[in-house]
Amino acid sequence: MSNSFDPRFSRRGFLKGSALVMGSALFPAFARASGKTDVTIIGAGLSGLYAASLLEQSGLTVRVLEGRNRIGGRLYTLDDVPGAPEAGGQTIGPNYGRMIFNASRVGVPLNQVDFGLGNEPVRQVMQVAGQRVLPADWATCAGNPFPDEFKAMTPDQLLPVLLGKPPFSQGNDWLSDSNFNLDIPVSQLLREKGLSAKAIEMLGAANNYGRTLDESSLLFLYRNNYFVMQSMQTPGGVKMAQGGNQRVPEAMAKHLSGEVLTGKVAAKIKERDSGITVRCDDGSEYESQYVLSSVPFSTLRHVEIDAPLHVMQREAINELEYGKVYQAHFEVVSPFWEGKGFLPNVWSDSVIERVFASDPSQSGKITNLTVWINGKGVEAVEKLSEKDAAALIQKSLYEALPEAKGAVKFVRLFNWQDSPMSRGSFATWKPGQVARYANVMATPTSRLHFCGEHTAQWASGMEGALESGERAANEILTKV
Repeated sequence: MSNSFDPRFSRRGFLKGSALVMGSALFPAFARASGKTDVTIIGAGLSGLYAASLLEQSGLTVRVLEGRNRIGGRLYTLDDVPGAPEAGGQTIGPNYGRMIFNASRVGVPLNQVDFGLGNEPVRQVMQVAGQRVLPADWATCAGNPFPDEFKAMTPDQLLPVLLGKPPFSQGNDWLSDSNFNLDIPVSQLLREKGLSAKAIEMLGAANNYGRTLDESSLLFLYRNNYFVMQSMQTPGGVKMAQGGNQRVPEAMAKHLSGEVLTGKVAAKIKERDSGITVRCDDGSEYESQYVLSSVPFSTLRHVEIDAPLHVMQREAINELEYGKVYQAHFEVVSPFWEGKGFLPNVWSDSVIERVFASDPSQSGKITNLTVWINGKGVEAVEKLSEKDAAALIQKSLYEALPEAKGAVKFVRLFNWQDSPMSRGSFATWKPGQVARYANVMATPTSRLHFCGEHTAQWASGMEGALESGERAANEILTKV
């Protein structure tokens, strides 16, 4: 993904690069004499903040510019909602080594997530064609479009089964030319397995990684599923940060020596032989020897970049797809599901798509319901006013869970597309985009570097963001 590091680098090469960061504390801050900052980082999310900490440990001066008025990027704990649920990254897997390390480094405790909340035997109900369906009845449900051998499986169970085990021996195999033949629509594989258009559409509601399964790369799903499987095979259990996952980047920012300035929306990046400048939309300018952009390409495409980018890199900045996620958050007032035989988790073919019951504040009981709409389903609600969208979602929720009426309280909506600093959830590569962009899109120029989960080579999510920040810091340090 860069000129400095081959995406298929060896473990020895990776350890050598890590040693560079750890051993470079003796490097002089070469820009100090001129009064310039060594590195300007755009974005105060996990990737930018981790890179900042590694560069500072190496003796460089760093300034972080964040367009939002908060720290954390796409880690966003909704502190204004009772229970403080997560709008962004939900959980920290046992294979999130960098995330676990950074939380420990900045003093944020991680608590085990209890997925065994509630004593009701049925953990999820379905709503199909307006009717509640229990899992035991799904196989004979008239609305079940799956082939006979798969009828007993719910949509969220069936998709990973149909995809099968990722054909990788290691996590960065998705970047290998030999696997680019898999950079095809997921729906193509499902049609080859005999699924109907209706069945494929139903499976798409359980897919976070694309508008539809026609628009989701099979290779990219294999990449993410490989990381999930690795997490399931790693001991230690799933965790969340005490007080919310956003507390980790907030604490990382406080541990930096340099400035972290919020409300600084980057408008232009201008590279010259003598240095590189970031101009913000408030007119302020920041000059340094290097700039590291950690923002998603969905945001970066709205920044004027006067630098010698690779032609395919510019195309990637403009074309890389980002997912749509629309949420509605409810506070549980009373446990309406108790004695009913089921928990309030729902898979629905209606506008609400999925309902997740959770205990984000780790109280030991279900305190929150989150309606989670993604992909094509978002289009039905994002065109409405917030008032009308909230009314439609509540109506649909009470149709799926009539017992919840009066027992839950609607608190707020959250739509990742509304944030100009993200304009979507996370990178969701379309078919053909991995082969076309993945190995060039993070290529640095002489002074402009890139990180963020979309540039990660091995991991995804929070861990991918941190991995990319580490890589970018190493790239800069090789130039010092």
